[in-house]
Amino acid sequence: MRSRYSAFALGGLGSYLVRTWDPDAIEPTLTSAALDRRDNQWLGLEIVGTRTTGAKATVEFKARFRPWNAVSAGPVQTLHERSRFRRHRGDWLYIDGVIDPPPAGSPSRNAPCPCGSGSKAKRCCLR
Repeated sequence: MRSRYSAFALGGLGSYLVRTWDPDAIEPTLTSAALDRRDNQWLGLEIVGTRTTGAKATVEFKARFRPWNAVSAGPVQTLHERSRFRRHRGDWLYIDGVIDPPPAGSPSRNAPCPCGSGSKAKRCCLR
């Protein structure tokens, strides 16, 4: 997660972002060139929590930023996301994320998983 944040913050590392994205989950419009653009000034990353279960992981984070068009006068904004990753051949690949996730808690076994996978909690993060 930290390396992907750094790639966004530094800019020009779209090829790295594409390489660390699950090929089954990346949208075709997200090319290296598209990800090279720096639309925001990234100001800091806070890892709220992590959870690893075998080859699956979730990382909840808050990243502070200012849009480039508002760098001098705009307010600092926060991106709060819970991201899902999977390990493939030793590397962690980004699958997707839920922005502004619901508060963490212990969901009932049959409730949708709070990581945003769409699966029941008992078949995802409660395993």
